[in-house]
Amino acid sequence: MFKARLLVGLPLAAVFLASLFWPGWPGAVLFALLLPIFSVVAGYEYLKLADGLGAGGFPRLTMTFAGLFPLAVGVLPVVPTVWGLPPWPVEPFEAGTLTAFMVLGFREVFRREDRRGAMLRLLVSLAGLVYICWTLGFIPRLYFMNGWDGAGGRWLVFFLILVTKIGDVGAYAAGMLTSRLPGGNHKMAPLISPKKSWEGFCGGLVLSIAAALALVLFFPDRFVVNGVAVLTPVIAVFWGFFCTVLGFWGDVAESALKRAANAKNSGIVPGLGGVLDVLDSLILVAPFFYAYVCLAGT
Repeated sequence: MFKARLLVGLPLAAVFLASLFWPGWPGAVLFALLLPIFSVVAGYEYLKLADGLGAGGFPRLTMTFAGLFPLAVGVLPVVPTVWGLPPWPVEPFEAGTLTAFMVLGFREVFRREDRRGAMLRLLVSLAGLVYICWTLGFIPRLYFMNGWDGAGGRWLVFFLILVTKIGDVGAYAAGMLTSRLPGGNHKMAPLISPKKSWEGFCGGLVLSIAAALALVLFFPDRFVVNGVAVLTPVIAVFWGFFCTVLGFWGDVAESALKRAANAKNSGIVPGLGGVLDVLDSLILVAPFFYAYVCLAGT
């Protein structure tokens, strides 16, 4: 399992890092291409899980807007910065995309004789749009916070994802090691995710805090918004803790969805389960981190 994770995870990580640190428009274009791909696949996996609950949504509608939403709120508003102009506000694009989704969604309801079933499917699709696309849509907002090729936003995304995902790695490693001890380890949520343990959580917490602190100490001038350093060593420790807690909560929430749907993984990505399995720990962290950055950078 661990070898499969490395074989699949390392190439994905390399492509993602290229989208962050390839200077100028090439990195931005690569990031903009990755957004709809991951979002659409995650939306598809969500619908498969929802179908396992007996409440599938509208696949075409959901996956179309899963691809459009991150582009609408993350990429389109910063297009004017390519020509040195101020960015457009995000709110009109967000409002327009969500309104279009609702209009087309109710159109699907009006066309069907089974109104009750159609309304349930629309609500499932809407829940997926909020659960996956709205929450993760804050990542491209962070990325392009300083414009089309602004480095500060890219470093903030790097901080968010590295600190959160390295906590996953630490929790997995510590959980595996302590499970071999006499008597095993202490389970956190045995009914939902039997492999998660307090020992694993603590291992992830230590690694997340260490990574957050190291990033800020070694690259103190990278995390700047509007001329304000939004991450200091003390704040970094706080976010190392917060990313671990919210990342765990998002992970367990997706595990609850899988267990309710009687599914082991959200998809079929070797070693990683599915795209939604990879993104789940970021779902709750991204909106809070974005909100903090906006407040701290004013």
